[in-house]
Formats: sequence, C-alpha cells, structure tokens
Amino acid sequence: MAYGREILHGTVQYVRENGPWTVFFEPRSMQDPAPPWLEDWDGDGIITTLYPQFSELIRRTGIPTIDLDDQEPRSGLPTVRSDQLAIGAMAAAHLIERGFTRFGFFGYPQFEWSRLRLEAFRRAVAAAGFSCEEYEPAHAVSWGHQMPAWEAEIDRVARWIDGLPKPMGLMACNDFRGVQALDACRRADVAVPEEVAVIGVDDEILACELAQPSLSSIIPDCRRIGYEAARLLDGVLAGGAPPPRSLLVPPLGISVRQSSDVTAIPDPIVADAMRFIREHACRGIRLDDVVRHAGISRSSLHRRFRASTGRTIHDAIAGMRMDRVKRLLVETELPLHAVAERVGFAHVEYLVAAFRKAFGATPGAYRKAHRPEPSRHAPARPRAGGRAAD
Repeated sequence: MAYGREILHGTVQYVRENGPWTVFFEPRSMQDPAPPWLEDWDGDGIITTLYPQFSELIRRTGIPTIDLDDQEPRSGLPTVRSDQLAIGAMAAAHLIERGFTRFGFFGYPQFEWSRLRLEAFRRAVAAAGFSCEEYEPAHAVSWGHQMPAWEAEIDRVARWIDGLPKPMGLMACNDFRGVQALDACRRADVAVPEEVAVIGVDDEILACELAQPSLSSIIPDCRRIGYEAARLLDGVLAGGAPPPRSLLVPPLGISVRQSSDVTAIPDPIVADAMRFIREHACRGIRLDDVVRHAGISRSSLHRRFRASTGRTIHDAIAGMRMDRVKRLLVETELPLHAVAERVGFAHVEYLVAAFRKAFGATPGAYRKAHRPEPSRHAPARPRAGGRAAD
C-alpha cells in the first residue's frame, strides 16, 4: 500500500545518501509465514514489521533489526512508527476549524493504532467542549481481511450515521474505513460533506481520489519513517550506541479533498441544497432547479442559504463549476472544448469569460501555471557493499 511504499522511498533516500548497501527486498503479505530463507540468511541488518508469525525467528537470527510496527513497542527492539496520538489530534483540529461541534469515530477497535487515534481524537474534541460517538463493529476484522462482511454490515453503519446529530465531523481510522463511511452515508442518504464531513488517514491517493466525494486524509510522514529506520540501522551496524526504543514520527499535514472541504451547515434544507448543487452543478442546473429540489419558496431558500453559507445560490453553482474546471485543467489533458462540455458550458467562449472573471487569467494560462512538474527521481542503481533486508 501507499504507506509501505512511501517508507521504502525513505529508505532508498538514505541508501543513496549514505550507501553503498545491497538491499534484498521481498514483498510479502501480512498473512504469509516466515520466509524459508530467513533462518540461515547471512545479512547484516533487517528493517521490517515484526508480525507474530515470524518475530521470534527474527530474534533468533541475532541480526540487528529495526521494527516498524505501528502498535506500542513489544519486541524490545528499536522501533520507528507514526505518532498515532498526533494523527488523531490533527484530525480533530481540522474538523473543529470547520465549525463542527458534533463528532464521530469509525475505526477498528481491535487494532491498537486505531484505538490510539481514537483516544487522541476524543481528547482533542473534549478539550474543545464537545463529545465523540464511536461506532462499535458487529464483525471482527483482521489485517488480511479488513472488509470481511461489509455488505452485511453497511446497513448497520448507515443506521448509525443516520441516527447521529448533524452536522457532524467523522474521523475514519484509515482511508479504507473512510471509503466505507462514504458508502454508508450514501446508503443513509446523508450529504457529504454538508451533513457529515469525513477525514481518513494515510493519504492512499488512489482510494481517496476514486471515492465520491474524494476523501480528505491525514498524511503520515512515511518517508521519514523509512529514512530514520535506515539511519538507526546504519548506526547499529557501525557499532554506535543502541538507539532509542521508540521513535515517533508526526504526520506531515492534511490532504484536503471534497469530503471535508466545507463549513458546517446546521440547516438541513440548505445542506441538502448544497449536495444537490455539488452533484448537478456541472449539468447546467439553474436557480429554479435548486428551488424545486428544496421544496420551499425561492425567497425562503435564498434567505436560509445566505444565512448558512454567506453566499447566494447562484454563487454556489458558479463556484462548484469553476472548481471542476480547475481540476480538469490541472489533472487532465482534455482540450478546452471538452472541459467546457463537462462543466455545462454550451460554448468555450462562455467558459473562458467566466473563468477570467473568477480568477483573472485564461484557462490556458492557469493550466500552464498549475500543472505539476514531472517527477525527476531517477531509479536507484544496485550497489555493492553491506547487506540489508527490507
């Protein structure tokens, strides 16, 4: 997954700066038994997560080892891991800043890293004067099968979310739990982010971007975890003093996406209207379509909308369309006429005029200025020297 791949990138960075090392890397499932070669392996050091099925074998080898286990350290070995308490506190601060006063947590109670994130999330929410509801799963999960009975459990989760007071900020213990939370919100006909704002952890980009709406996520500093693990191992191999038993690495920040990019909207009619706009703005809807969906008078909806959001309905529609235009310009190679078609403009000229009015630049200039630079990382070359397993 992205978490492990980013750790490997950090390890590669250290090796490039301080090698040469020869690194033996074997991808393995967390359910796989111990590799048969490990007992007689003659490597100099190991960086791994000490899963129960082979932790004792690694200890018996006597090879210096750095443990990446995200649980509280139990191996007695030097450990580098994410600061779970900092992750939970960061998620709470993000949702509190957006005006939420009701909170929930959707996690895996049997995993310690999830419980630690809940502990810090709940503590931060309580410090702000609020409380937090926790979902209690009906089915246990394991590392190898985190979604064992989702189709059986989704109705239960949907009922839980539907019964919570809103608007609410919801922390999922990781991104895949976050995707499940979005699924349950759809089943419960709950607007995200207007009624429930959701934030996950790990910034698993493909999962977050495939989600609808896209999922906000805490970004753990995995590259630093990999780098520090390699640095600690290098120190042990060089005969240095034993490293600290546990090094906690705080998260980098938050990748804010649609699922929490909102200010809490306490008016349920306005929240539903905002969801309708978000889902249909690029299909050419007009003010009358929103009024008809809301089922109240135009003047009443205008008044309530401005009181809740500080904007007009027309501004909200235009804003959603322009946000979509910006994403298409930066994230795709679509020509301008195709962008116009996808956001509901009948003519490219109308799109160009509206975009220039909103942002003071043409779509072409905006695309040129905001396209990400291509990656310049060259692949690592094999180098001779000491041996390590990752």
